[in-house]
Amino acid sequence: MASTVFYALLAAAVVLAVRRHLRWRRDNPAGLPLPPGPTRLPVVGSLFSIKDIGSQWLTFAEWGKKYGDLIYLEILGSRILVLHSEQVAQELLDKRSQNYSDRPQVPMVTLMGWEFNVGFLRYGASWRKHRKAMHQALNPQAMLSYRDIQLSRVHQLARNLLEVPDKMEEHIRTFTASTIMTVVYGYKMAPRNDLFASIADRASEMLTNSFFPGAALVNAFPALRYLPEWCPGAGFKKFARECRKLTRELRDKPYNFVQQQRAEGIAPHSMVSEMLEHNEEEVVIKSVAGTTYAAAVETSSSALSAFVLAMLRFPSVQKKAQAEIDRVTGGLRLPDFTDRPSMIYLEATYREVLRWCQVTPLGVPHMTTEDDVYNGYFIPKDTIVLANIWAMTHNEEKYPDPMRFMPERFIAEDGSLTDDLGEIQFGFGRRICVGKYLAEAAVWIAMVTILAAFNVNKAKDEFGNDIDVEPEFTPGVIIHPKPYPFSISPRSPHAVGLVRNPSS
Repeated sequence: MASTVFYALLAAAVVLAVRRHLRWRRDNPAGLPLPPGPTRLPVVGSLFSIKDIGSQWLTFAEWGKKYGDLIYLEILGSRILVLHSEQVAQELLDKRSQNYSDRPQVPMVTLMGWEFNVGFLRYGASWRKHRKAMHQALNPQAMLSYRDIQLSRVHQLARNLLEVPDKMEEHIRTFTASTIMTVVYGYKMAPRNDLFASIADRASEMLTNSFFPGAALVNAFPALRYLPEWCPGAGFKKFARECRKLTRELRDKPYNFVQQQRAEGIAPHSMVSEMLEHNEEEVVIKSVAGTTYAAAVETSSSALSAFVLAMLRFPSVQKKAQAEIDRVTGGLRLPDFTDRPSMIYLEATYREVLRWCQVTPLGVPHMTTEDDVYNGYFIPKDTIVLANIWAMTHNEEKYPDPMRFMPERFIAEDGSLTDDLGEIQFGFGRRICVGKYLAEAAVWIAMVTILAAFNVNKAKDEFGNDIDVEPEFTPGVIIHPKPYPFSISPRSPHAVGLVRNPSS
């Protein structure tokens, strides 16, 4: 049976190659070259040229030095164009967004039930409807009404760090998840083992392992989706079936909770309640809400973990940031959102966090809807386009010594902030992340609260020596710093009092 499947796949690959060659001659009559890239072998393409399949952006960054700002490769039948510079990304994804705003359809995403995610929708009428609803719910003005929620949750984060400091990663994730759950659904999470949060976390983890082309065999050969689950090589179907159950619960259970509270007349203000009042379609509400929760928790948690790592490794930055906080608050209270315009160095630190650790190093893939020509190179229709955001934010010409954490990069000589907002991690063109205002507020308020109340230091070994930490990150669509030793403690007895009673 296995050999039959193999020969069927081989035959399919040959047919696909012939069809592509014929289409190539038809659609590229001028015979323009493809962008440069690594050697492409039959069927597997450039797959074996990638040193670490879990950290492709590092390999792509090396290729960028050799091939330039456009890198073309093929992996198991998928055409892929990697953009190595911010300028080229803006030229194609922003200025030519009509042709570069589609999304590739990854079979595993559909099999796992994640096709509802607004970020994965094909470019068209349905996406525009979802995008409009998402913008209305997450625009900067709408976000102002949720600041009290964010303050309440960040104060709980500070108390958790005070009481159980060695569980920092858990506390950060609880903070981001509880904040988003309250904003989106008006739901107050349980301190531990919350049902809704565990559903979303597991579904998101499974998605991360199955998104990029080549991550699963069915992504390369979509016909495999029709194999029965018991067939050799079809183990992905059980994996997908388990995830599909979770994604269905992710969409339905919190939504039903809001509906029940509305029926009882006790529903608090939330995104879902707001959309229901505006008579949005149920399918749109569920998609927008589920997308917002899943995306915001993963990215915000990663950014905050990277921030703490940066403070541990660069203590001088921590001291400067704390001095600015003390100057603004007088050390008499915890910071709030009204302090943000007065904290130039903290704003620069926030931007440097976004630059230093790329939460989504390759962004979310775009796809061309038509053939295109750029700088004399032919870019075929249905090409997956990846922006190597990691390479762009670690460009030595723009950001000298890029692995060093230096907020001063974003401060001009006159002491004001530069025009570089450090926001390219939120994407390009028409597919830029709408939830960035929610995410940036949560990350910023958590950063300043942690720095106002705590010192982050290196952990000690058994002999009392500092334990040095080298940054390491998990692979995936959204990366996280791998666990690292640290020490976090209150800055003073007065800081302890502020954490325990922020309103004093």
